[in-house]
Amino acid sequence: MIHNNIKVERIISIALVITLFLNILFWFHVRYMQASWDNVPPPPDKKFAAVYGLGDTSFSYRLNGVMLQNMGDVGGRTTSLKDYDYNRLTKWFFLQDSLDPLSNYVPYLATFYFGAVQEPEKFRPVLEYLKEVGMRPYGEKWRWLVYAIQMAKNNMGDKDKALELAYILSSINYDDTPAWVEQMPAFVLTDKGKKKEAYALMLEILKTSADKMHPNEVNAMKYYICQKILEAEEAKINQLCEGIF
Repeated sequence: MIHNNIKVERIISIALVITLFLNILFWFHVRYMQASWDNVPPPPDKKFAAVYGLGDTSFSYRLNGVMLQNMGDVGGRTTSLKDYDYNRLTKWFFLQDSLDPLSNYVPYLATFYFGAVQEPEKFRPVLEYLKEVGMRPYGEKWRWLVYAIQMAKNNMGDKDKALELAYILSSINYDDTPAWVEQMPAFVLTDKGKKKEAYALMLEILKTSADKMHPNEVNAMKYYICQKILEAEEAKINQLCEGIF
């Protein structure tokens, strides 16, 4: 009986030594390996989106938002924004919008975080998301459309796309916006060098809306016309610019 116990103990000891040795070999083999990131995962179908929050759409929205915010920067790894798949990101943004169309959390994330991408052209798919959100006439959603215009014009250098979005912005009857929102197409037209069209648009706004605007806004429009749109010689003989020069 004692002999058998000693034999069992030896077998166990040998097994432990072999296991330890194998663990050491395995450690040497994998010590420099890191978990790989397969980029942005495909989003689920909208009808399954609430599953993440056990059927609670609000909870799912927040869980997904945190996941998007930290995606690519876990496990001691950081990922450059230019390495993200923006087509898939945009699909996630639309999915989130279906869960909570009122929240501004994901639009903020899309613009002020992912919008800082070092290669702005990769941001192009997100413009469609910002356009859809920005077209809603409530909750100051116009701000996201303005961001899309600025991103297209200043970061991407696509003034045609910026003008397209600017006309959409100016055509929507929002709850409450500053006067310059309606003037956005004129700003883009000026940048495109189409100053005659910009002047005609600004003049039409003054004719139809000046009586509803604050005097400071009217003066700002006149200043923009005389300083940015008209040439110096044109401004000097334009009655609209009297008192500015």
